[in-house]
Amino acid sequence: MRSCLRSLLTALFFVILAGCAEEPVDNGFEPFMPPTAENPYVDVSFLQEYNHTLNELEPGIGGLVSVLLPPAGLTGFETPTQITARGLVSHDNQGQLQIVQIEAADPDLVGAAFYAGGLVLAGPASLYFYDTGSLTKVPAPAGLIISGLVAGADRVYLLADLGLGWAAGPGSISWPAGGSPATAALEQGGTLFVGGADFVAAYPVPGDGAPDWTLDPGVGTVAGLVAQVSLPRALDLVVVGTDGIAGVSSQSLVSVEEFTPGRVPLDQPRAAGLASDGGFIVATRGGAYRIMQRGIGPEWRVYNAERWLPNEDVRALASDPSVPDGPIYFATAAGLASVTAQRLTLEQKLEPFVDRVVLRHDRDGAVADSHLEVKGDLSTNIPWDSDNDGGWTCYWILSECFRYQVTGDPAAKAHFDKSLERMLSFRTLTGTEHFLARAVIRKEGCPLDDCDDPDDGEWFTSPDGEWWVKGDTSNDEVTSHMFMMGHAYDLCADEEQRAGIRAHVAGIASGLIDHGYQLLDIDGEVTKHGQFDPAYCNESVPGEYGDGGHRSGQMIAILVLAYYMTSDEKFLEAERYLIEEHHYDENMIHESEYPFRQGHGDGDELSTQAFFVLLRYEQDPELRLKWLEGWRCTYSNIRLQQGGWWDMTNAVVGGDQPDFGLAARWLRLTPVDMIRWNQHNSHRLDLAQPPEFYNQDGRMRSDGYIIPYDERANDRWNTNQFKVDGGHGGIREMDGADVLAPYWMGRYYGFILPAD
Repeated sequence: MRSCLRSLLTALFFVILAGCAEEPVDNGFEPFMPPTAENPYVDVSFLQEYNHTLNELEPGIGGLVSVLLPPAGLTGFETPTQITARGLVSHDNQGQLQIVQIEAADPDLVGAAFYAGGLVLAGPASLYFYDTGSLTKVPAPAGLIISGLVAGADRVYLLADLGLGWAAGPGSISWPAGGSPATAALEQGGTLFVGGADFVAAYPVPGDGAPDWTLDPGVGTVAGLVAQVSLPRALDLVVVGTDGIAGVSSQSLVSVEEFTPGRVPLDQPRAAGLASDGGFIVATRGGAYRIMQRGIGPEWRVYNAERWLPNEDVRALASDPSVPDGPIYFATAAGLASVTAQRLTLEQKLEPFVDRVVLRHDRDGAVADSHLEVKGDLSTNIPWDSDNDGGWTCYWILSECFRYQVTGDPAAKAHFDKSLERMLSFRTLTGTEHFLARAVIRKEGCPLDDCDDPDDGEWFTSPDGEWWVKGDTSNDEVTSHMFMMGHAYDLCADEEQRAGIRAHVAGIASGLIDHGYQLLDIDGEVTKHGQFDPAYCNESVPGEYGDGGHRSGQMIAILVLAYYMTSDEKFLEAERYLIEEHHYDENMIHESEYPFRQGHGDGDELSTQAFFVLLRYEQDPELRLKWLEGWRCTYSNIRLQQGGWWDMTNAVVGGDQPDFGLAARWLRLTPVDMIRWNQHNSHRLDLAQPPEFYNQDGRMRSDGYIIPYDERANDRWNTNQFKVDGGHGGIREMDGADVLAPYWMGRYYGFILPAD
């Protein structure tokens, strides 16, 4: 009954509002539309990788020494096969964990490998042959130290301090005796490659005679060998060593740009293997990496903790190169990690992003991060409010509006309607005409832990007594409301909603004018960051040296939008006043040049939101040219962050040389898992200083590209994109609406085209 009454009151409110908010006089002005894209991005399929979280670790197994894929025809083994320091992991018919263990007094295992006859485990002084649930131990000769095993076609090769040996069963073992230490081996066709300290040699299988050739690859002690590589270029052999990587073709070393010092991301390698795309994967003590194509030519891709690995100490890896885009398994000090992949388009990738918002982030239409009671466990999700509820809900409204325009999906329109109602309620629930709340929380059914009396800021009760209303709203929330209301008004709102939007925008803009260009809270006090006035922008220290430029632009954008929607001359007069008397136009043109403005992602977002409105709705052609000049200056720095939102906005407002390829790359590299894991990159060797504008606390890749979104902490693009370490401990999930928005905006404007 109460919900029905609430719906009736809401409908009545819009009817009354429609009568009060008169239609503006049509002066023939049309909002700016960008030119047709000359080189749009075609949404073709790409390789999307998926991480598997800490919650997938099976209790009772712990750290692994090795992970293996059983060869075809060999039955009775799990895929993948896990090897701990004490034995073979298996499960009975009921799925109960069993570990076939070596003797308690034996030292820990150092490796394992399959051969035609079965499975062999290795300790430093023994081999263990597995057969029907038990292990047969064969001690090594006295003084021999085994360091690992490598699978061959019909035998297993023994890496040892006295050279290379092999075994084809408990009774068929050739122990090494007196050779140089062998640290890596690879059987390829009829050739056996063997690596050690400062050498790699090629022998006829089984490697008992003299080598066909030997060379020093210059990479220190060899840890891994990979043959017949096609990425980053065609190579007969890739040699991964403690001091770097070398490429070999026709028995000679080949210069490869990606292998040069400062480009290889991680050191301390342990193993290497061929990938299905012709590249290769390397396991190290600090994570894993591979060479692959991700849209800009061959590049290194890093798997780190905690998104991709439960622990960065990777002991071994397994992947079947004959299976296109098959899974990759990593044996880590904390257990098994796996990476799966599939080919899909951006539109297919982003479908679950919509579901995520609806299922876990929709709080009566407001959208923000959600909290997880258990690290990485989405089933423990609790929706949460934020100080920027409007700031993030606005991207959801935009994305669903654009998606509705492109697809006609009624669900998108329903999402738009629900969240627009909530955004408008941020003002109406304050009981004022001019003020909008940071957040609102329904008291009945509130999921938070402090619903009876929230204490994380200044909260009020709504006039109807049913909502908590958060005050002390900042200028960023005001700008977020204005920034999305224009497109919502033009494209997706019905007449009642348009009346509500006009009242919303006009009420806030009028209040700012009436209160000296300051935002007054419900209690009549100026909010902490609610100053748009000339005294703040032009005379205060934070305004003159920090954000006075983009606050000037924010205020002008509010007035421009209000005038567009209402044709009320007072908004146009206020714009003229601030420009002619207080040079707000010059402030905005040079907003990115303020000394303390540089490098701040919040400033990037707020100035972009202001330009987004100014360059679409400014009706004075000369002023629009000024705004475009300012945008070019601002965007010249913002674009260095290589974020999809910035590039799509540049195209929408008519900026120069829009780069849809970089925007699409950012969308492709956005993690599907939006959990805010702790991520670690500061140990990487491929890092360089960021651009001067962002030269604060961070690094970027030495090849000129930012560390990809799926390799660093999940932070939105309005934060420091050059931060290499960070995160929120895996107990928060981002909504991802700020990823949906640039994609669907690109689709609406024709910057992204669906594949035929």
